[in-house]
Amino acid sequence: MACLAAKPIVDGIEQAYSGRVIVMRIDARDATNRELAAQWGLRMTPTYVRFDARGQEVYRTTGSISRERFDALMADY
Repeated sequence: MACLAAKPIVDGIEQAYSGRVIVMRIDARDATNRELAAQWGLRMTPTYVRFDARGQEVYRTTGSISRERFDALMADY
């Protein structure tokens, strides 16, 4: 599963950006998260969504993402 393979990258992102960003992990298979997954249009895993300070979506991608790509996306943050 791609979401399991991404875990080490997400763990590193969460640690490196601690206190600056909120990393939310949503298990879309869990019934309690289905409404949130539907609200955000999460159809594939993993899905990465970046919101700005106002809560507006500014970036979305599905599948794997490298740490370097994530860092580049955060360069202006």
